Amino acid sequence: MHTKERDTCCPTPRASSRRKNNVVECESCGLYGMCKVAGLDAPVPDLIDEIVGRREPVAVGQNVIAAGATFGEIYAVKSGSFKTYVTMASGEQQIIDFYFPGELIGLEGLSEGSYPHTVEALEASSVCRLDFSKLNVLGERLGEFQKQLINALSKRARQDQWVPLLMGAQNAEQRTATFLLSLSARFAEHELPSVRFKLPMSRHDIANYLGLAVETVSRMFQRFQSMDLLEVHGRHVELRDIDAIRVIAGLNNINAT
Repeated sequence: MHTKERDTCCPTPRASSRRKNNVVECESCGLYGMCKVAGLDAPVPDLIDEIVGRREPVAVGQNVIAAGATFGEIYAVKSGSFKTYVTMASGEQQIIDFYFPGELIGLEGLSEGSYPHTVEALEASSVCRLDFSKLNVLGERLGEFQKQLINALSKRARQDQWVPLLMGAQNAEQRTATFLLSLSARFAEHELPSVRFKLPMSRHDIANYLGLAVETVSRMFQRFQSMDLLEVHGRHVELRDIDAIRVIAGLNNINAT
């Protein structure tokens, strides 16, 4: 899968292609601080090409990580989206999370020594891949790189704050509302459209993730639309009343963004 594309990682002006294609700009990517330490700003960025594969294409349905594989790399989603899952004894998938442009995949492997989940592309996507086996080329920059890695882990912890909120939701309405708010907040953090956006995952995947029946998820979307809380066209969603959605989720007095 590895390709070495000479990409201008921080183009200006910003935003135009990002908002059209959900392609995150490098400054809004979870990998940016580490890339910068690795020599991104050098006139000839040979060093970055040694440890980072940039904008590597991933086809829909392709796995970038297999559960149980030895840890060696972390991935930043440049465009598209992914789901992570484990395969149950029954052979069915249990979805653990979704990942969107700017977010990092594979950080769990740092402590585990292996990847606990399989990661699959939900659509045609691209990733930047940081190879931990080649960090020795950073030399004296390694200390600063480690600081940036800690920062990335801190951001991931902020992303994970939504998990207990979702799992603590008392009913289908709360879970669906919290799910939509979590997506909006995660998109906003990486400067992507957070009010009007596409749901790259299927209703079946949403239901699997939330622990609901597919019919229940569809019914919740229809109910929210009838209440004028959101507008749904296929997989495209517009949040029309975020404050009301927060009330349904029970988050109106909680800062969960």
